Amino acid sequence: MYPPAEQHRLLDVARAADQLGVDYIDTTDHVLMGEHALTSGHGWLPHHLEMPIPEPLTTLAVMAGATQHIKLLSAIVIAPLRPAGLLAKIVATLHALSRGRFVLGVSTSWQKDEYDALGVPFDQRGQVLEDTLGACRALWGEESASFHSRYVNFENMHCQPRPAPGDRIPIWFGGKVTPRLIRRTVNLGDGWMPFGGLGMSLPQKAAAIALLKDRMRESGRSNERFDVCDELPPLDGSIAKSMEQVPAIAATGASVIRVHLRRFSNQPDDVLPALEEIAHRFAPYRDITVQP
Repeated sequence: MYPPAEQHRLLDVARAADQLGVDYIDTTDHVLMGEHALTSGHGWLPHHLEMPIPEPLTTLAVMAGATQHIKLLSAIVIAPLRPAGLLAKIVATLHALSRGRFVLGVSTSWQKDEYDALGVPFDQRGQVLEDTLGACRALWGEESASFHSRYVNFENMHCQPRPAPGDRIPIWFGGKVTPRLIRRTVNLGDGWMPFGGLGMSLPQKAAAIALLKDRMRESGRSNERFDVCDELPPLDGSIAKSMEQVPAIAATGASVIRVHLRRFSNQPDDVLPALEEIAHRFAPYRDITVQP
């Protein structure tokens, strides 16, 4: 919502959210936008091509320095568009500088133009995602890391800073619950984000969450934390009416409720008042118990 010359106001949002006791602040990602986005069916219009989309990891790093307690979520980073070693280094650095407040939310996203411009094969983006994150886990977990796959290969490489032994950088996956997403989540992940146009009903989400948790248990990861971050659908532009959906969303197994500030703000000056009202109205729902 903020024009290019006012991107610094994002830090005001981060500081206010931190002071209000909000649990997470997130950013989204497109490295570049191509004109085929206008015919993609995703609702992009010509003026959207010039809409500021600041690089998420850079933005969250600056927000880390402006805040004390709030967690920092990339929702999402298009991980295949970053070289694995570079992504591992940036994320580990952000994890260290924020004192462990960072959560890496990832997706393959949808825009072929972006992949073509950055020289990454769009039709293999799922495999590139898995190779990239597998390499990151290796670099974060081993003093001298080696990794060999179709798209990422290295031998005896060192990444510092990296998490201390037993310290894990959470990875949350976005996307539909398919066999591929289940495999990625079980092998590499710590959460699921059913954002955007997945078109799932609450019962469908509950079934998907139960399936993911079952697969985690079957893999021997039953004692590990698993988060589900679902969006709050806006109702008539009313924060009060929209927040009444929180118990039903939590009943599916969602542990984090994502509220898109832009959907409740008509202009930039509406953002901070909307944030304050959302934080106030969410307070009664904090005691809801989510099924493990």
